[in-house]
Amino acid sequence: MKRIFLYLLVILAFFIIGVLIANFLIMPLIVHKGREIVVPNVCNLSLEDAVKELNKRDLEGLVTERRHDQIIEEGYIIIQEPLPDQAVKSGRIIHLTISLGPQVIKVPFLAGVDIEKGELILKRLGFAIEQIGYVNSDTIARGRIIRTIPESGVELTKGDAIKVIVSKGPVLKMPNLTGKTQHEVEVELEKLGLVLGEIKEVEGSGIKGSVIVQSPAPDEIVEPGDTVTLMVIK
Repeated sequence: MKRIFLYLLVILAFFIIGVLIANFLIMPLIVHKGREIVVPNVCNLSLEDAVKELNKRDLEGLVTERRHDQIIEEGYIIIQEPLPDQAVKSGRIIHLTISLGPQVIKVPFLAGVDIEKGELILKRLGFAIEQIGYVNSDTIARGRIIRTIPESGVELTKGDAIKVIVSKGPVLKMPNLTGKTQHEVEVELEKLGLVLGEIKEVEGSGIKGSVIVQSPAPDEIVEPGDTVTLMVIK
């Protein structure tokens, strides 16, 4: 009986010692290890400064992505996960996305390319088209790009604006239509891209229907689509 009682005392003593160890040694370690920390905001900081700031809070920084950014300087934090002000356990890894700076793109060579295709190429590369200007050219067909400003090969950042200069074709001078019939005039104007407008019949000597007066006058500079008016013999 005494032996059983002694065993019970030993068991009770071990139980009490275990409870004391758990309360005063093990639990404080667990509570300290799992304490919650508010995540600081390290966005827009350099990687070095961000890691230092996290380490101060007993957190770890890990770079998980690098990508271009038009605003954030190269080597600085764009995004962090978890986000700032979230409560996490100490020792938590904070995932960091680092900026590679603005993406640099070379202006493509577009001379001779149709303006619609050229616009599409520039937009796909991420450029904005600031302005489209039109000038005459004896070498580049109408509606095709002569050059860009800045010129091809210049390095720009994504989103930068480019001006495009497009050909209106060669300088077009009004032909002399005097003495020609309406049919001959129509054929010639169609080739030049000019439009036949009002035809006024007047009394005069010569072949009926032949041109005696035209507007614009011969050798005047005209543009494709301009309208030509005539006076013909009645």
